[in-house]
Amino acid sequence: VIAMLEFAPIAVLADQSVDERWDIDASANISIENIAGQIEIRGWDRKEAHLTGVLGDSVDELEVNASNSGLQITVVNRDERNIDSTELKLMVPHGASIDATGVSADISVSGLDNEKLTASSVSGDVEVNATSQRVSIESVSGDVDFSGHTKRISAESVSGDLDLSGIAGEIAASTVSGDMELQAGLIESGKLETVSGDITVDGELSGNGKLGAESMSGDVTIRLPADQSGVFKAQSFSGRISTEFGSVGHQKHGPGSHLKHVAGNGGAEVRVESFSGNIKLIHD
Repeated sequence: VIAMLEFAPIAVLADQSVDERWDIDASANISIENIAGQIEIRGWDRKEAHLTGVLGDSVDELEVNASNSGLQITVVNRDERNIDSTELKLMVPHGASIDATGVSADISVSGLDNEKLTASSVSGDVEVNATSQRVSIESVSGDVDFSGHTKRISAESVSGDLDLSGIAGEIAASTVSGDMELQAGLIESGKLETVSGDITVDGELSGNGKLGAESMSGDVTIRLPADQSGVFKAQSFSGRISTEFGSVGHQKHGPGSHLKHVAGNGGAEVRVESFSGNIKLIHD
């Protein structure tokens, strides 16, 4: 059953195709929740949302609340323990803000130029190719990929990899055992954390920008412009530090190495810490 905001349900059988349209504003707020299967969101040049797909056998109803300013879509299953795959594709205006949620569902978003974009899954992959002022994407065991343009992003994964490009401004990224690769523009503030995964960053710090990277056993590699000014600090207990910014010092007693170097006016700051991983600070 599709329950509309006007409370006029439209009967839809499980394992049957869905094809529904709603008139909405160009900057509407849209949320969609699907526990298992796939959520595909694409932007287009229309003030209209168009939902297509196939409902799984376990679906009890598809709840839809629609108005000009917002659209909420929720897949409701009869039994939360036995859930079949539901595949949904949603076309929305380019400027619509998105909140997509899944559990064992893959999420893909593209073709948007909006204010806010949020996408999260537990065991599914999250892939976004869009322009957004604020981005928040996460998965527990899936991979998280972002490409496009944003000046504020938060990205998380526990065992999946993070691959972020077209990012700048404020950056927060964390993994536990996944690897992290960032292709960034001008960074105002960056906080990067991982336990056993590797961190690789290619970017540039603003005049007063700050970049911090921490890893327990993973390697950290940061590439910056050769003329990057700032204070460079690095410390590792048992890993190696190699740098093209300054020179490495070693503890007089016991293991460990460290780096402190000031380049140019020293306005920006790079701080890297690793317990047993290697640290590389290199320039173009």
